[in-house]
Amino acid sequence: QELGTLGFECTLEEVDLEDITKNQINTIKACTSEDTGVKKKKKKSSFSVIFFKCLQGIYEDLNTYRAELKSFNDQNVLATIDEMMKVSI
Repeated sequence: QELGTLGFECTLEEVDLEDITKNQINTIKACTSEDTGVKKKKKKSSFSVIFFKCLQGIYEDLNTYRAELKSFNDQNVLATIDEMMKVSI
C-alpha cells in the first residue's frame, strides 16, 4: 500500500473528510467524563452516567453513519452497522 492512501484508489488529498456527527452527541464527547455534568463525588453513579452516554453516543454515531452509507447500497455494511447498533442499545 502506498503511503498517503487510505487503501482505496485515492490519496488523502482527494478525500473530503467531513465530520457528519459534529452537531450531535457523538462517541468522543459522550465517552469523556468532561461532558457529562456529573460531580466527581458520586463516582459509582458518574461511571454509569458516563457509560450510558457513551453507548448513546456510539448508537447515534452509528445511526448517522448508516444513513450516510445507505446510498452505497452495500447490504453487508448496513447489516453490520445494524448489528453494532443492537449491541449499543
